Amino acid sequence: MTRDRDLSGCRPVPPGIALMPEDFPRRLAALKELTGLTWEGMADALGVDPRQPLRWRKRDGEPNGGAMLSLVRLAAQVRGGLELVLYGDYSAIHLPRR
Repeated sequence: MTRDRDLSGCRPVPPGIALMPEDFPRRLAALKELTGLTWEGMADALGVDPRQPLRWRKRDGEPNGGAMLSLVRLAAQVRGGLELVLYGDYSAIHLPRR
C-alpha cells in the first residue's frame, strides 16, 4: 500500500530516482534528540565517520544507501522515529526539553 504524499518539499537526488526532504537536516537533529544520542554516538550507531552527520546537517552531502538504511533502522527503534524520518511533519513533533 502506498501513501499519497505531497512531494513538493522534496528535491531529486542523483540519479533522480530518490527524493530527499528539504528539511532533512532538521529531521536528523530531531531524530538525534529522540534517540538521546550525541552526534558522535549517532555516527557510531549508523556506522559512519563521525564527520558525516555534520556534513549532512550543513547540506554538504547526503547519506548514501547504506547510511540511509542504518538511519531508518535507528529511527525504527524510537517512538515516532520512522514517522519523522519517512513521512512526518517536523512541526507536529514536540520534543521534551532537557
